[in-house]
Amino acid sequence: MLNNLTKPDAGNAFCEPSRRSVLLTLLGLALSSGCSHFSTTKKLPFRRKKSAAPVQPPKNCHAYFNPIIPQVLSQRVLIIPSGPELTNFDSHQKIINELAATIKTSQLCDVATQQGFQLEAQIDAVLQGKFDEREIATVAREFSVDSIALIRINEFRTVTPYQISLSLVFIDTGESVVSCSVDGIWNLGDPATRNSYLKFLSNSLGAPQPQDSIYLQSPHYLSKFIASEITTAIQSPS
Repeated sequence: MLNNLTKPDAGNAFCEPSRRSVLLTLLGLALSSGCSHFSTTKKLPFRRKKSAAPVQPPKNCHAYFNPIIPQVLSQRVLIIPSGPELTNFDSHQKIINELAATIKTSQLCDVATQQGFQLEAQIDAVLQGKFDEREIATVAREFSVDSIALIRINEFRTVTPYQISLSLVFIDTGESVVSCSVDGIWNLGDPATRNSYLKFLSNSLGAPQPQDSIYLQSPHYLSKFIASEITTAIQSPS
């Protein structure tokens, strides 16, 4: 039996052309691969952002990650409200707008929003894996997104001290599975939450805020605070 790894006889007339053919073939494959690489739009997934120091999770909300899907956000995420009756529509929209702005500022990914748009499936059903994959695929194509985030305000106490609780679910549109869920409650009557909010206000406004700061009654800054904590939560270790 002949050994295919045996060096061919240098005097063989077919040796050099054969070697040249192999080299040309390899070169052609390399060029073909390179052209394919540059002509095809390559998906660059955004993982949970890694910072120099570990990001500490906020105390007011917790994120739960799907171990099968390591990325929470991909290149572009659509954030929309969820709920059969949006009784707190303005509050939903304020938080959505602030969350979109905060995620963009953090350079996690690009964000799309569409006022008034909803999925047929709601958060509770999505968490149980009950949603139409065709709808997810259709929405993903329509808005050119890799993830869809559903946000629902579960409670909003509109008298001081304010209290808001909400749920947030990220759907990976490529795999049609939940990649992350977030639950949070912000009660400004709780001293720890109040102090965290006052610290956030001081940093945002550039001046220390007293315990009776007028900004404690600002839904606008409260929405910013919630958006900041959610963004921190989805960057925190699971």
